[in-house]
Amino acid sequence: MARTVNKDALNDKITKLEKAISKNRQQYEKMTAEMKRLLDMRKSIQSDELFKAYASSKRSFEDIMRYIQSDPDKDGSDGR
Repeated sequence: MARTVNKDALNDKITKLEKAISKNRQQYEKMTAEMKRLLDMRKSIQSDELFKAYASSKRSFEDIMRYIQSDPDKDGSDGR
């Protein structure tokens, strides 16, 4: 027993879903743009903090680069 569906009702449902999808896509794009903006802001703050720490450090540039590029798993330290 196949259920018959009114053609106009089906088209109305399709139209409503298309509108909802479009609205959700716009919301998604707006939220992802905001997320990118916030992540960029956080990265900028972290960069400033890192530069200030470097500027006030007694360590050489080479020491800092060696530390950053080292693999904590290989040297047995926990990264601290």
